[in-house]
Amino acid sequence: MYQKYKIALIGCGSWGKNIARNLFEMGNLTCVYDTNKEISQKFSKTYNLPILSIDKILSNKEIDAVVIASSAVTHISLATEALINDKDVLIEKPFCLSLSDAKVLSRLAVDRKKILMVGHLLNYHNAFIKMKNLINDNTLGNIINIRAHRLALGSVRSDESVTYDLAAHDISMILSIMQSTPIDLEVQSIHHNSNTGPDAISVKLSFEKGRTALINCDWMCPYKEHRFSVVGKKGSLIFNDTENWSNKLSYNPSFINPDNTITSFPLQNIYVEQNEPLKTELEEFINCIHYRKNPLTDHNEAINVQTVMEMIENKLKRD
Repeated sequence: MYQKYKIALIGCGSWGKNIARNLFEMGNLTCVYDTNKEISQKFSKTYNLPILSIDKILSNKEIDAVVIASSAVTHISLATEALINDKDVLIEKPFCLSLSDAKVLSRLAVDRKKILMVGHLLNYHNAFIKMKNLINDNTLGNIINIRAHRLALGSVRSDESVTYDLAAHDISMILSIMQSTPIDLEVQSIHHNSNTGPDAISVKLSFEKGRTALINCDWMCPYKEHRFSVVGKKGSLIFNDTENWSNKLSYNPSFINPDNTITSFPLQNIYVEQNEPLKTELEEFINCIHYRKNPLTDHNEAINVQTVMEMIENKLKRD
């Protein structure tokens, strides 16, 4: 049984439709809005809910919270107005398109004592949760390297680069494991389409104690790969989100010895209970509204991710 709050959804596009379905099933969707009137009308009819303008959503004192799933360029203005009007806010990634905007929202949430959460979805995926638990149990020993591949022939955004669209997921997961921000980075990129930034990036993040992370994100790739691997002194964990649930998480106990020889063991699949990460993310938001606690992916976590994304973008501009 879910706590009941009146939550408005702004943005009913390809991802917003999934948010709408989950919030409705949880009994927390109170109204919808989309700039496309036909889409708004479709969702209003499907869920028998009113269509309210943004102004009416934000000024309505009976609405407890807002989920913002509109285009990235609208996030700063919509979230600012929602917080000023005393709404708790969940912003789907990317949180913002600049670090300065992210800090403005963070300060405002603190000042207004409101919940401010970012939809870094994969933190709520049971395979990643299990991976983190195994790492915390010292299954891998000291972490050496993380490798993240997020490749597909997907939507080319006109208002954000592949850094904000795809790499945000992997940066969030990497920082969650490393528990620190990188001290240096190297970036390569390719630009082929008419958008605001690169279509593909390869990033090396360097952390203290010699730890590294490699990120490859590409929305021009002719094949799909969503793979996140963590390499430690005692083996590796591989989270492959394109596999079925029985194969999503595996453990490779093989490792490299000090003399550079390899001790090999067979790969082991790890049982992971199936979940819908978006539903778990929305459950977290509702629980945080109810108990007035900070979400796992709160505005502080959002700023950490935004910091790394801006480091990447600034490096690209300099080079």
